[in-house]
Amino acid sequence: MKRFKWLPLLIVIVTGTMLLDACSFSVQVLTTPLAPLPSATALPFTPTAVSPTAAISASATPTLISIRADTLNMLEIYNSLDLPESVRSLAFTPDGSTLAAAGGDREDFAIHIWEVASGQKIGILGGHGDIVWNVAFSPDGQMLASVSSDGTAKIWDWRNGDILKILDFPDQVGSVSFSPDGQALAVGGLDDLQNLRAAIWIFSTSSWQPLLKIPEYVNITAMSYSPNGRWLVGGGASRNVQVWRTSDGTSLFTLNHANQALDVAISPDSSTAATATCGFTVDDQCTEGSVWLWDLSTGKLINRLADFPDVVESVAFSADGSSLIATSRDGTLRVYDTVNYEPQFEADPPGGNGVMALSPDGGLLATGGASGEVRLWKIVYRP
Repeated sequence: MKRFKWLPLLIVIVTGTMLLDACSFSVQVLTTPLAPLPSATALPFTPTAVSPTAAISASATPTLISIRADTLNMLEIYNSLDLPESVRSLAFTPDGSTLAAAGGDREDFAIHIWEVASGQKIGILGGHGDIVWNVAFSPDGQMLASVSSDGTAKIWDWRNGDILKILDFPDQVGSVSFSPDGQALAVGGLDDLQNLRAAIWIFSTSSWQPLLKIPEYVNITAMSYSPNGRWLVGGGASRNVQVWRTSDGTSLFTLNHANQALDVAISPDSSTAATATCGFTVDDQCTEGSVWLWDLSTGKLINRLADFPDVVESVAFSADGSSLIATSRDGTLRVYDTVNYEPQFEADPPGGNGVMALSPDGGLLATGGASGEVRLWKIVYRP
């Protein structure tokens, strides 16, 4: 659901973005500490929780069968949850016991927290003043990061409903990702709207001091760390996705697309990147969504998975790497094997289905979209 407010500007820059393919990117490496980004000392709101007298505590998730190539024929929707407005981001805790969902259109900019085992809502984190584009849990499950069109990233102790840190930015921010070791947080968004400049800011999670600022163009609609921690892959709105080395921010490859990329997923062995995009447009409308696959050792395009009725918004690899899951804005969910990238499963539930999250253990899948409905999927064995 990444329909950012600046999209009409893309028409103006089509010619300009074609020049980006040849651009080299400089990275500001902060070898001396900078002053911290501004943070509020007196919050203009009170975080709310469904049970304000007790910290959030989710029950253990029952043992699940992993979603993988040989179990796809048993993949089913088993529960449905609701948001008041559009779903734009979903995230599971590392143990899969808790699901966070956020988004909004006009009023509901809260982050909703559910216990997965029971489907019970166990918390609401209120405080953002505009659309929440992305949420992510830290690898240890202690923190939740959210980014918004209100120009802030908020770091939450989500169990208690407390804000640990507010990071302020020049304009809207739309992507957030913790490094695999949990030592860094990357936030992507607009840096200078007038000149169509974007950036990824990387912070230390121990001090919240800035470590790197990596320049990009237009906006950051796709971003992910590789599981091995060596690369940060991001970009998207400029029709380019960059592969940066995390040790110093050097750009290694530029992955060029025909249209903007809305999401990126990296295989568990860190060898392959999958980008969610549109293959063809007519009069600025996507007529065929697709997933593009890239070799991260060479930066070369290795495959295109097409024939989605609308733009592909989300991609994820299964925990064992045997499958690739993709969802498009119209509601199509499709799963491919990663040997020949042949489709093995397809579903088309109504109401839009483009936003997706896979639990880290691969046992649960959550999808959602413009209708506000969140669907939970799992492997259901019927002897």
